[in-house]
Amino acid sequence: MKQILTSLVLVGTLATAGGFAQVGAAYSKGANDSNNGTAFVGLNVLGDIGLRLEYSKNFSENPELSNEDISRYGLFATYTLPLTPSFSITPKAGIVKNDGSFTVKNSLEKVSDSSTDFTYGLELNYKLNSAISMFVGYTDYGNKFDSIGAVDASEFDSQNYTFGVKIDI
Repeated sequence: MKQILTSLVLVGTLATAGGFAQVGAAYSKGANDSNNGTAFVGLNVLGDIGLRLEYSKNFSENPELSNEDISRYGLFATYTLPLTPSFSITPKAGIVKNDGSFTVKNSLEKVSDSSTDFTYGLELNYKLNSAISMFVGYTDYGNKFDSIGAVDASEFDSQNYTFGVKIDI
């Protein structure tokens, strides 16, 4: 009987929450003009407070490199603050693991770098309907990769400006 009541309370809470999770995809333009794809899945833990797993990968390269492979894996705490029925703002904070593998042009040397850093971001959301939202955002990944040969580490993006879509589940 206790399990049935617990299940009913849980189902009732999820049914009235309007959505218990989100999935999203976005295009990110880095501060140094890199192009990145981002995908995430989020879970509403308590009302508008949630957890989000996020993955970001570059698909363009620094012109001084013959190979640049940067992946970021993040875990964020989020809070969605409704401003109007259509607009909301979502700050996020968490940790991100940055993995990079680079090869300098005219060199066979391959260099890898990895770090885990605190990160934060902010998204502005526009609800198209009850399930789909568009968003623009900013994330500062906080990582400065080591310099690679003649390439200055400040050339690598540590922040992204994002445009994407979220689907409430």
